Amino acid sequence: MKLKTYLVIFFLLTICSGCFTVFLFMKNEFLFAGLFLFVTIFLAHHILGVLFKTIKDIEDFTEAVRFQDFSKRYPESGSKPNNFYRHFNAISDVFLNISREKESQQQYLKRILEVVNTGILAYERDTFETLWMNDSFRNMFRIPYVKNINWLRKRHPQLFEELIDIQLGENHIATINADNRNIKILSSASIFQTSGKTYILIALHNISATLEEVESDAWKGLLNVMTHEIMNSIAPVASLADTMKKRMEILKEELELRNSQDFEDMESAMETIRRRSEGLLRFSNSYRNLSKNIVPEIHPVNLNELLNSIYRLMHPSLEQKGIMLKVKTDSSLVTAGIDRNLIEQVIINFITNATYAVKDKEHPQIVLVSGTNDENSYITVGDNGCGITPEIQDKMFIPFFSTKKNGTGIGLSLSREIIKMHNGSLQVQTKIGEGSAFTVFLNKN
Repeated sequence: MKLKTYLVIFFLLTICSGCFTVFLFMKNEFLFAGLFLFVTIFLAHHILGVLFKTIKDIEDFTEAVRFQDFSKRYPESGSKPNNFYRHFNAISDVFLNISREKESQQQYLKRILEVVNTGILAYERDTFETLWMNDSFRNMFRIPYVKNINWLRKRHPQLFEELIDIQLGENHIATINADNRNIKILSSASIFQTSGKTYILIALHNISATLEEVESDAWKGLLNVMTHEIMNSIAPVASLADTMKKRMEILKEELELRNSQDFEDMESAMETIRRRSEGLLRFSNSYRNLSKNIVPEIHPVNLNELLNSIYRLMHPSLEQKGIMLKVKTDSSLVTAGIDRNLIEQVIINFITNATYAVKDKEHPQIVLVSGTNDENSYITVGDNGCGITPEIQDKMFIPFFSTKKNGTGIGLSLSREIIKMHNGSLQVQTKIGEGSAFTVFLNKN
């Protein structure tokens, strides 16, 4: 029965009962008048009770809507007017469905934001309160979740300034140092409003690997052209110089001009041309290693055993130079699928560079570490040397670039290519005056 019909019926019954009460009092039928008076009071009390109960239910329902609590269910059958409560329950069901859909969408959005390889940060423009910060953002810069990005002002000022200075609607490339490693990021920002507040949404994408790959391909193309042209041009010069030198020696003997200064000068010049041409050929040939399509032979290798074998190889020469070499491991059983010879070449190259970095240290030391984390196995070559300046960090993987007097500038470039062939990654950590660490992350076996 509808609440309105229910109340109208009881209201009419109350009016009728009251009228009978008045009529009986006028007829001096006090006994029956008293009985109808009681009935009238009972009916009026019942109507007021229903009204007050309805008002209270409406207040409770309004409060539930206000606080988005739709767990309470109202009885739709029995002595109470069920149609009224049926509407309450229907409204609650609508809000519950909306709330579930909204929560489902939020969970779906959160999952997407967590799995993407892009750092996402949303913060309130005026207070800097954090609305959202995904795992990729925190892992990229190795920071905890912060409720207010003002936390970064002292602990990571470079990142804080970059976040504040991002221009809305524009893409910007920047290099940020995080945990002694440089990260190249592509940043973009937008603005949105919700609940009367204005938020800044920032997306940061780590493009270091992409830029390295593009840079590597560009250098490979340049090397292919350069070595081809150099070798084609120098090979005939070296051959002709050698032939001319031999012909001059024969001619000198035939003419018996053994003490001729002119012939000696010409022989010396031809020897210089030949020697420098052959040196340039060897130089060009060494750089062809970068453009070779080396196919690694992948096998499971115990990384701790690999480092110990490198230790036995390198220790005698380093000991003569007064450099301490150590081997450490998180687990003696850690393995990775690698081409042993190629990775060994990479590690030896890192040790060679570390030897150069620690040469002026009072207690020079190089440490080889193997271990594993949740995703990868890794090898680290660390030293307590001079560290790497930011200027050199930007150039050290460029072919031909070297800070060593007799360096070829090929080692690090080739090492990075070898690591890429293994679908691995290279991380460089450095601090001026304290040392550097080159870590190779490899796929677990």
